[in-house]
Amino acid sequence: MASFSNFLFGSKGRQEQLPRFTPEQTSALNQLLSSGLGNLDLGPIEEQARTKFQSQTVPSLAERFTSLGGGAQGSSAFQSALGRAGAGLEQGLAEMRPQLGLQQLQYGLTPQFESLYRPAQPGLLGGLASGGLQGLLQFLPLLLGGGQ
Repeated sequence: MASFSNFLFGSKGRQEQLPRFTPEQTSALNQLLSSGLGNLDLGPIEEQARTKFQSQTVPSLAERFTSLGGGAQGSSAFQSALGRAGAGLEQGLAEMRPQLGLQQLQYGLTPQFESLYRPAQPGLLGGLASGGLQGLLQFLPLLLGGGQ
């Protein structure tokens, strides 16, 4: 019945809230935020970084020290270089935690709804009335005998 009323008389302007995310995105965002900033699961990222370290960094260091000749891989210099590289890996992983936490926080601060204003719409009667009034005003001089 409201649709018919709006058709005849028009509708008032109103503010609406529209969701910015699909229900699936909202659910994922809520899960991400409910996990808490301290409970980040970096397991897959850490595993990938450590695998890359073992498959690329360690062989690269070993190759460099092998090229020096004479059992350089057993030297304290090789062990020291390997230790520094491993410490760098762990430091890099530790630095990732706060960055990922800030990303989570940023997602949490993103508004989930967008405000939209729908202006008033004239209805059929309002449109006829305003159109009729404009027509009357145009022909008023003719009706009053002031026209040519």
